[in-house]
Amino acid sequence: MLYLGQNCYYRNPCNVSFEIEAAAFQDLRNLTVLSLKSNNLTCIPHNLSSTLKELYLYNNMIQKVWEHDLNDLYNLEILDLSGNCPRCYNAPFPCTPCPNNAPIWIHHKAFDALKQLKILRLHSNSLHNVPSSWFQNTKNLKVLDLSQNFLAKEIGEAWFLNFIPNLVELDLSFNFELQVYSSFLNLSKTFSSLSHLEILRVKGYVFRELSQENLRPLLHLRNLTVLDLGTNFIKLANLSMFKKFPSLKMIDLSVNKISPSSGEFNNHGFCSIPMASVDQYKSRMVQEMHYFRYDEYGRSCKSKDKEAASFQPSVNEDCLSYGETLDLSRNNIFFINPSDFQHLTFLKCLNLSGNAISQTLNGSEFYPLSGLKYLDFSNNRIDLLYSTAFQELKDLEILDLSDNKHYFLAEGITHKLDFTKNLTFLKKLMMNGNEISTSTNMEMESHSLQTLEFKGNRLDVLWRDGDTRYLSFFKNLTNLEQLDISYNSLSFLPPGAFEGMPPRLKVLSLANNMLKSFNWGKLSFLEKLETLDLSNNLLSTVPLELSNCSATLHKLILKNNKIRRLTKYFLRDAFQLKYLDLSSNKIQIIKKSSFPENVISNLEMLLLHGNPFKCICDAVWFVWWINQTEVTIPLLATDVTCAGPGAQKGKSVILLDLYSCELDSSHVILYSVSASAILCLMVFTVTSHLYFWDVWYSYHFCTAKIKGYRRLHSPETCYDAFISYDNEDPAVTEWILKELVENLEDQKDKQFNLCLEERDWLPGHPVLDNLSQSIQLSRKTIFVLTNKYTTSGIFKTAFYMAHQRLMDEKVDVIILIFLERVLKKSRYLRLRKRLCSSSVLEWPTNPRSQCYFWQCLKNALATNNDMTYNKLFRETV
Repeated sequence: MLYLGQNCYYRNPCNVSFEIEAAAFQDLRNLTVLSLKSNNLTCIPHNLSSTLKELYLYNNMIQKVWEHDLNDLYNLEILDLSGNCPRCYNAPFPCTPCPNNAPIWIHHKAFDALKQLKILRLHSNSLHNVPSSWFQNTKNLKVLDLSQNFLAKEIGEAWFLNFIPNLVELDLSFNFELQVYSSFLNLSKTFSSLSHLEILRVKGYVFRELSQENLRPLLHLRNLTVLDLGTNFIKLANLSMFKKFPSLKMIDLSVNKISPSSGEFNNHGFCSIPMASVDQYKSRMVQEMHYFRYDEYGRSCKSKDKEAASFQPSVNEDCLSYGETLDLSRNNIFFINPSDFQHLTFLKCLNLSGNAISQTLNGSEFYPLSGLKYLDFSNNRIDLLYSTAFQELKDLEILDLSDNKHYFLAEGITHKLDFTKNLTFLKKLMMNGNEISTSTNMEMESHSLQTLEFKGNRLDVLWRDGDTRYLSFFKNLTNLEQLDISYNSLSFLPPGAFEGMPPRLKVLSLANNMLKSFNWGKLSFLEKLETLDLSNNLLSTVPLELSNCSATLHKLILKNNKIRRLTKYFLRDAFQLKYLDLSSNKIQIIKKSSFPENVISNLEMLLLHGNPFKCICDAVWFVWWINQTEVTIPLLATDVTCAGPGAQKGKSVILLDLYSCELDSSHVILYSVSASAILCLMVFTVTSHLYFWDVWYSYHFCTAKIKGYRRLHSPETCYDAFISYDNEDPAVTEWILKELVENLEDQKDKQFNLCLEERDWLPGHPVLDNLSQSIQLSRKTIFVLTNKYTTSGIFKTAFYMAHQRLMDEKVDVIILIFLERVLKKSRYLRLRKRLCSSSVLEWPTNPRSQCYFWQCLKNALATNNDMTYNKLFRETV
């Protein structure tokens, strides 16, 4: 894959034609994807690899495609030549058409070699006709995009369709003729030859009336599932004809001029009074931005892995999943008559959003649609005067009444919100953005509803202080599992609010309110609660102990509040918690007691970014845990940063130097030691001047009493080093004999005399005697350490004897070699590394480092340990 797009276009201008050398791609023999979009190219590059499967050349200035330009690309499956001679009418970006508004010129044999081509995009190329000769050899073509050209007349002829019988998707949108408002849609009879066609889009053709005769060429297309006729300013539409389409699942008639039926049109569906000029329609064409973007992924990282523009339907996926769908959104339907739907009994989903419907629904309007599953009634002006509203929709499962606030804002109007009791199969109800502040019913009622979205209303008025009428507003939704009451301007939750919640509630969202406090203890009333969202509020505290408030909570979201600190036992015993969001708060320090390791290790997701963490030594545990945990922490490296102190500000928390904190504590210790030493020195000086002889006599007398007789050891030694190792481990024994002995005893440059248990101990002598003599007769004692050996008794005994020489003779003879990472938390080991780092060696994993290891070991054997002590800790004798 090679992406070289956007090097020369209006956002990154170069003001000249972008040149590509003839042999630039000649050696890329395995290239399959090449993108050269938005580069101001004037011709297709030569010598492209025959292995190419995807070639993107859109938004350039290629005016001509010659016969042999694509001859070598016989494996090509996707070709995008869009936007090279763009149709600039209503373009919302700087647009330069070809000279004299000419279309792109493509040789009639240009695509002859593309026998594997599956997707061809010629969007916005000012085409006035489509020659059939282009498609002589493209029998495998599945997707053809001819949108935003000048093909209104060509759509009426379309002889080229006879040569692409396997076409699955065809886009002919926005090919309207300027200053023309056609009476009807003129589709060529050749459309009937597209037996495999599944998706047909004819947006922006601009015509007045839609009838069965207009769509007759499509009637026998058994695979046609999507028909998009949106943004055509249709006034009259005979919807009854759609029942004759055998496989149609999605009918898009959004953004038209369709109005309620009356009189002569009652048997046909919807109509409108003709009364708008052509100029009005022209000014509306820019609304559909999908076809008028310069590059859908311009200046986006998405362009690195996705090139083809994606179509986003106005109807959501939940609606489409139910089956046959009709989209009548953003029309002029202000009144619903049952006869409008008498021939649409097959519908499962109906979208009527954005129609300004203001009638009072009484339960008869949708009578013919008894099998409807999904109704989108959002962005209208619904009047819920009757409890019988929607009762005719016996099988309705999802109902969207969002953004119908027109009558809810008026005073003194009846609002019956208990209409849900008649919808026995209703699973999801959306009433967002309605500004509901009053209800004739004190309670909603439903035994089937599982999800209620009640965002953007006024529960702060319904639950105002002292008014207890609506505290059980949701309680009779007995099967409700998800409740969203975010954006309700709540500054507090009144007493009794949790007692009035549905008994089966699992998900509760209180986000984007103004809550300053939260009674965490009340969560015990929600016995099945799994998710709690309190994001974007004004909370400053967390519960003392979350597990005491809820034993079922899996997900807790507290982002964007004002929490400054976590309580001491915040997460103690909260083992069920899997997701915790504390991002964008004021947290400075997280302590171990608040985040027990046995709890947070069970988390699947932890969000901490956007907090002003103080990177001081109190944060050492937190930093250590972050660096070793396997819990997912998004934005850890970039947004979990230090707010101070000065030198650490802006740095990532994971980069905090834990060693520096150890030095900070050592500074205090060193200060205390040095101060004590000076004081003792002054006392010693004065005392020695006054009582020197008395002290001298007392010292030697006491020394003789305490230590008594002590044997003087001979300084003569027989060995340079005694090797203490696990002789029961074959691997260690092999390393000793083949590596250690060979490099220390058998080398010519400098030989060392080693004492080995298996070779040099006297047979029949007690082990302790042999061990003691080996240590006493050797200048150094080398311990070769593994996990198993450090726990053995022989190691502990040998180490004690070697250490005894330090106590008795003031001679440090110990050298440690680690074959495995052991004793990670040993204080002795950490002290020894500080005191005498040359006596602590690790066997390197990199073979190239082994020479350096042996040299360090030889230096350690040849040098007294006390000569290499750190100057800060060297003992003064």
